[in-house]
Amino acid sequence: MISWHFVSNALRERRAQIAFACVFAGLFQVLIVALVIGANLLVIVEQFYSQMPPQVQVLFGEQFIAQFSVNGAVALGYVHPLVLVLLAVVAISIPARQIAGEIENGTLELLFAMPVKRSQVALSQWLFCAFVLLVLVVGCWVGTGVGLALYPDVRSVPLANVAKIGVNLWLLMVAVASYTMLLAAYSNEGSKVALRAGGITWFFYFANVLLVMWPDGAFLRRFTLFHYHEPPQIMMNSPVWGRNVLVLVSISVVCAALAIRRMARRDIPG
Repeated sequence: MISWHFVSNALRERRAQIAFACVFAGLFQVLIVALVIGANLLVIVEQFYSQMPPQVQVLFGEQFIAQFSVNGAVALGYVHPLVLVLLAVVAISIPARQIAGEIENGTLELLFAMPVKRSQVALSQWLFCAFVLLVLVVGCWVGTGVGLALYPDVRSVPLANVAKIGVNLWLLMVAVASYTMLLAAYSNEGSKVALRAGGITWFFYFANVLLVMWPDGAFLRRFTLFHYHEPPQIMMNSPVWGRNVLVLVSISVVCAALAIRRMARRDIPG
């Protein structure tokens, strides 16, 4: 069961933040597509790449060129650091504020005094965060659609793969929100939860980036969360999407279940 009273209040409090993030995410997708198609960026990059020494070309790899194609640009829009930062901030701030922050302020104690099960409140918090993140991903989809609509001659983008990439991004951020919620369930200070969850998230991100550049350590990437979000591979019809979904859903369910269990049993203030 969902506590709709909690969801409506949380949505009302955060509607401005959600609207801004959604519009920003959508406009960024439009910009990415417009830069690649409108500015004919692929031709410029190919000319620049061809003039590089062979050793430098090997360092960049073929994927460097591929990301400046139309398909590569669409995929890049869903893995660009700005997009990841935007969604990660939302995924971290909502659980940190709605759980640990409310405990810190003493307002969650009043909520738990209502004739509603604590597990119901915690589940509502998790579902609310997942819904907000889905809204942001829908904003990305709309932005991609608008960007492609501006150039009707472009027909090569597989929209089914774009949908898969968006779902993959959503599940990645739900996983971030889930372990943030677990941290918040054991804490009384929202700011500390946000710092810890942010540190964990960006450790995973930079570890994944470094391991990509270190072939001998490639096997360690499976232990980083961002290894399970690979839009370029999904755009090329790689079967990694099913694996990514399974791993991210498993992480989200386990962390959310542990957080809800903790919330149902903890004392307030804890």
